[in-house]
Amino acid sequence: MQQSHLRFAPEILARLGEELVPHADLGIMELVRNAYDADATKCTLSLTNAADPGGTLVVSDNGVGMTLDQLASGFLVLGKSEKSDSQFTPDGRRKVGEKGLGRLAALRLGGEVEIVTRPESEPGRAHILKIDWSRFEGAATIEDVLFDIDTVPTQSRRGTTVTVSGLRNGLAQPEVKRLSHSLLLLTGPFQEENDFRIECDAPEFRSLHDALGAKFISDFEYRLVAELDVDGQLRADLYNWRNEVEFHGEHHDVALSRTRGVKTVPVRFFAPPASFELRMYNLNPSRSHEVRLAQQDTEGIRRWLQHVGGVHLYHRSLRVQPYGDPGNDWLGLNLRRASSPEVRPSTNTSVGRIRVDDLDNLLRPKTDRSGFVESTEFHDLQDFAKRALDWAAAKRLDKREQRRVGQAAKQREKAAQTEIRFRAMAALLAPEDEGTLFAEQSVSTEQVKELAALAIETIEESREETAAVREDLMLYRSLATVGTSTAVFAHESLKPSGLIKNEVQVIRHQAKQRVSPGDYEEDFKPSLDLVEQCAETVGAFARLPLSLLEKVKRTVSDVDIDESCKAAARLFDRFVGERDIEIALDLGAPGLSVRTTVADIESIVSNLIANAAHALTRTDAPQRPRVFRLRTIPLDDGIEISADDSGPGIHDMPLPEIWLPGRTARNNGTGLGLTIVRDIVADLNGRREAFPQGELGGASIRLWLPTVQLATTPEGAGS
Repeated sequence: MQQSHLRFAPEILARLGEELVPHADLGIMELVRNAYDADATKCTLSLTNAADPGGTLVVSDNGVGMTLDQLASGFLVLGKSEKSDSQFTPDGRRKVGEKGLGRLAALRLGGEVEIVTRPESEPGRAHILKIDWSRFEGAATIEDVLFDIDTVPTQSRRGTTVTVSGLRNGLAQPEVKRLSHSLLLLTGPFQEENDFRIECDAPEFRSLHDALGAKFISDFEYRLVAELDVDGQLRADLYNWRNEVEFHGEHHDVALSRTRGVKTVPVRFFAPPASFELRMYNLNPSRSHEVRLAQQDTEGIRRWLQHVGGVHLYHRSLRVQPYGDPGNDWLGLNLRRASSPEVRPSTNTSVGRIRVDDLDNLLRPKTDRSGFVESTEFHDLQDFAKRALDWAAAKRLDKREQRRVGQAAKQREKAAQTEIRFRAMAALLAPEDEGTLFAEQSVSTEQVKELAALAIETIEESREETAAVREDLMLYRSLATVGTSTAVFAHESLKPSGLIKNEVQVIRHQAKQRVSPGDYEEDFKPSLDLVEQCAETVGAFARLPLSLLEKVKRTVSDVDIDESCKAAARLFDRFVGERDIEIALDLGAPGLSVRTTVADIESIVSNLIANAAHALTRTDAPQRPRVFRLRTIPLDDGIEISADDSGPGIHDMPLPEIWLPGRTARNNGTGLGLTIVRDIVADLNGRREAFPQGELGGASIRLWLPTVQLATTPEGAGS
């Protein structure tokens, strides 16, 4: 029996080297990581004539070096790493290497390699290994090529120097810039001191060094900090620009997700313990209420974020590529912002990091050094960060909406009151017959200060009102665009709807003449009836938005609530009829009016009906008659409008969130219906409340509006 063993042809070196690792900088970064694992405090890169083929790359460090045995039995054995046997360096660093393959890509960049290593355990001695890659060209297997390792005396301190000469391909400016970017972000643009420093003599490195510094790290508007503990439990804090905790969430709050309308909270995440920090910046300070933001270097922050923006992943203190690289939005920040832009960060407006030690080696690096294998543990790490982002966005949106709702009306009233006080004070200090302000010598300094303070307060109140109106404008401008487009399509839909109905009548008449009554009833009538019914449905749906958008309905007047409710409900007759939904009107407030517009009341009723219709036709809706009940009740201080349905109720999101823009259980919903209801009620100085289940078993909405004799809304305050 003949025995043999597995051998490798020299071509495997190309497969594992330059072909396996897609970018040269990934291989060079592996040499830098080797320096980190050698307890180096400094690693230096030098490029000589490297822009063209034939240049030289030198990577040197002041680490512990390698002994002769470590060099021969470790460094030269591909696919084996001593780091798998010992997870910590002598100085206590958590080692970052795994497969021992990454350095091969860097070593294969040139035709020759020289490794000079001075082990700390052997003072005064240096081991020198030279590799001429051309020697493998004529060899049958890689085992046939032997290398000499020389040992020589040295006066230099501990460390290792790797020189790659005769570069096969030049490192042009884009490659050097990419390398410099990777080097500078290896330990991150954050404020913590790091005992591992990297230097490079490339001009691109020097120019990026200042640009990637931490000078803007504290200029955030919000800072999210989330922790994932050893039990897979998540908690988070959201800080404001003063670095004060505004919101805190435990696992059951932050980990909440909604899948197909069902609220779910995972028992635990199966990722290794991790921390997530994201700093969010306001690049439109004119839209903020904070004076500090108006003084920030917005353009400087914008340029800085172009280099460092995004969420970076730090595994055992060092950054892992490509997470957070330009174009690598591995947490989907930009996609989430595009689908729901309300107060969400993007890679252009935030910088963050996820730090994970991974003591149990749950994250497995890819062989090509481009990140981690997308295992369950890695996906749970992503999900941990995404849940924290969703929670922070919900809290910020809730805060903004609480400030915005009714703010315009409140600020108008406050500004008016302040202006009255200002004019009264001015009249007191400067009577009309004196001719000039402060004409009397008896006016005191304190009185002048009080008048000035009132003037400033008046200006400030007006500014707050303008800001509130601006926020409303941004929301309703998008709705106006949708409304305009809908009106155009609705108007154009009426014409073909009418033509279809006319043509059906023509075909019906001709069919009756050409076929027997029995054949007509069996073969033609059902189809013609269906087409006619569909045409009528299209016409009804087209008339609905056109009716809501009538100009006369946007004029402020005393609006009879019961009559407006009836009119709005009639618009949906065909819509609810085709869904077997009954609209039950229980209108008990005849003659009671609210100072507003018909459009406001019809908007309220329309959105309540649309929401109920969706709930009643959901797959999880109870098997009972589909009923939507609209009730009005006269009160001493106004009128109550209540809406109840027999659907499944509100169970797929917290009650306060149903009023927020963009929050919806529908995949194709806008999440703006109840937001519009809320804003109209607030502008009319009313109140609203929601209940997860009401008298009919489904959701219940209660609205209270002041009637005409009690209303305080200024003329023209209707939407």
